[in-house]
Amino acid sequence: MPSNPKKGLNDWHTNLWLDQHLESGDMAKRTGRSVDASPHAHETHVANVAEKFVVITVPRMVANVPNDFVADYVARFPGRAIGLACVDPNDPGAPAEFERAITKRGMRGLKLGPVYQNFDPWSREAWRLYEMANTFRVPILWHQASAFPAQGVFEYANPGLLDKVARAFPEMKMILAHLGTPWMAETVQLLRKHKQLYSDLSARFYRKWELYNGLMLAIDYKVTGQLLFGSDFPMQSTRDAADSFRELVKFAEDTSLPRIGNDVIDDILYNRPLELIWPTI
Repeated sequence: MPSNPKKGLNDWHTNLWLDQHLESGDMAKRTGRSVDASPHAHETHVANVAEKFVVITVPRMVANVPNDFVADYVARFPGRAIGLACVDPNDPGAPAEFERAITKRGMRGLKLGPVYQNFDPWSREAWRLYEMANTFRVPILWHQASAFPAQGVFEYANPGLLDKVARAFPEMKMILAHLGTPWMAETVQLLRKHKQLYSDLSARFYRKWELYNGLMLAIDYKVTGQLLFGSDFPMQSTRDAADSFRELVKFAEDTSLPRIGNDVIDDILYNRPLELIWPTI
């Protein structure tokens, strides 16, 4: 059981894996951050801190984590944890595995990353998965952003490609990870255009200039209500990510930039219940 979870603090983006699941042996060197996303570490740094949390895994090029591994871990935290399945649209068995993960293992959404999985978001194979997600009434969380592996496919990574998907499935909730960096302006425009879309701020908190600019865009376009807090554990713990987010106020003050109020940050940290996406958790 959690030692002292923070009421209202929900972590929308956390990873889970074992060392043997990692495909990129130099992840720690490239990111400069911890890569310990074991169940023990996750429980210590996420489950013991956040009231509720979402557990995902990164697609190929970085890790190969079985859906059952995530489902088994999430089952330890009933009413507190949501697990997202991950399948590769290029795999002919992807639809069957996605259906199994949802209907047999209790997973509650789909994680996709065209930049990692090398698929066109408009492809027939990918579209079949969107149709299934829409039928199952589960969201899609997208890594529709940059990626560090040299073989990452940037031509499929721009968030603007998801406008067509959002138009085709206006009732299906979707979350864009990492504020779509480096395409933050495009991400903000998508949020303004499609109210069923959300974006998490994971992996932005330690990049203050980038986060500042992205958040100011969101404030200007009045879409901060669609922004979600996420730590991207193990890149940061839930507590460290929240603390880093708060440092943005002082960052603006120290650089004489237009201020970002604590009220904006508190709202994102404590007023984003998972029920926004999953009415029953």
